[in-house]
Amino acid sequence: METAKHRISASQFFLMMFVSRVVVTIALNARYLGGENMLEAILSYGLAMVLGVLLALPVWGLARVYPEHSVGDAAQLALGKAGKAVPLLYLLYFILINGSSLGLFQIFLLDTVNPEFSAALTIAALLGVALYGAFRGIETVARCAVCVFAVLLVGAGLVFAIVAFRFTPENLEPLFYHGFSQTLQGTALFLARTSIFADMAVLLPMVNGRRKAGFFGWAGGTFLFTGILLLLLAGCLGPYAATQNFPVYALSSITEIRSMQRLDAVFVGVWMTGMIVKLSCDLYACRVCFTSLVGKKCPKTALLLSGAAILLLAFAAAESIAAQRVLLDTRLLLLCTVGVGGILPLLVWGIGWLKGRKGR
Repeated sequence: METAKHRISASQFFLMMFVSRVVVTIALNARYLGGENMLEAILSYGLAMVLGVLLALPVWGLARVYPEHSVGDAAQLALGKAGKAVPLLYLLYFILINGSSLGLFQIFLLDTVNPEFSAALTIAALLGVALYGAFRGIETVARCAVCVFAVLLVGAGLVFAIVAFRFTPENLEPLFYHGFSQTLQGTALFLARTSIFADMAVLLPMVNGRRKAGFFGWAGGTFLFTGILLLLLAGCLGPYAATQNFPVYALSSITEIRSMQRLDAVFVGVWMTGMIVKLSCDLYACRVCFTSLVGKKCPKTALLLSGAAILLLAFAAAESIAAQRVLLDTRLLLLCTVGVGGILPLLVWGIGWLKGRKGR
């Protein structure tokens, strides 16, 4: 089993999840948040974290009953041959959620940065690096994530410190001026784009140390980061933030340091390196799911096919409005996230617990 051979610490795993969360957070905009009030989005993220704690309970229960097995292996122990459907569903989920994230990054390159080089080749190169990390193993990805986390803190801290001088309290809008619809839609968006629950179901057996403390540290840390970011968006950009497809990039574009000028390049670099970590982690999770599905070591061709599927979805999201509506649809992603993050682990956990009790 993959879990028997590969181990990382809880701090490494949740730093990896922190980087993955930030990659998704910096791509937010008012269109998907459901409104222009960024202060309400802070409440949305806090509510999403509270619901996330509840959603993660089946994963912790599953880890208690099957401490050395991923959700795919546990499903086959609990359900027999029918359990093979579970790792397949997780495999499809990781392809969908990463195709969506990589597609967002390509849309950002095409619509906002408009680089002279090919955006398609850029995301293909990112995916190639991520595949290499997944081939090397979860330990390599975790070590890379620690380095990216350090760069992220330095880069984000620099941008936050500079734009804080432009903060204007008059830009802040009153809460719930148009009701609670934006708060609820924002909560759905943050939950829908959070893949940590599926990652834990697959990879948690490989994690040593204080895992629950790491999870709550992840929830608190991401809330702090997201809260500061949204507060600065509201106070520095005001209503202008709602007019931008990628307001966080607009925020980084107003920063200047004499010789360095604008720091938007820092934003792009952080997003690219964070994307590599997220893709590598989830591609390795695909590798674990495939091993559970076929009962033997995942061949390189299977991992390459997973990467190719992610790349095709990313191209589709960038080139087709119809595909974009599907891949970035909050309701679809929320349904998938709740399904693989909570419902499937709950099903496997419940059946496994009943079988164990009957055996005793």
